[in-house]
Amino acid sequence: MRVMIQLGQDVALDLQNRLSGASTTPKGNPKTEQLLHAVAELGVRLQPVHPGQTHPLLAPYFMVETNDKKTAEQIISAFKRFDFVEAAYVRPEDGLPNE
Repeated sequence: MRVMIQLGQDVALDLQNRLSGASTTPKGNPKTEQLLHAVAELGVRLQPVHPGQTHPLLAPYFMVETNDKKTAEQIISAFKRFDFVEAAYVRPEDGLPNE
């Protein structure tokens, strides 16, 4: 099960830089620090959908893999409390369209 997260541009770019190792400062945007603290508390791994991207249409998308719906709901609830999280949802399962 995959939780998809769309972040605000400033947080997304800071996080992309930090995850790619491009950031030279130990601490970035305070909002990014809040997000990383929440990720650590949840014990999950936040991954960019498009690693290292700086394009404004691609950089904001991140994901968290989880095994169950309850954990996915906890992740979504925790992330939605931040005003810089524009969207958080469970990605629908891949499959053929219904007839």
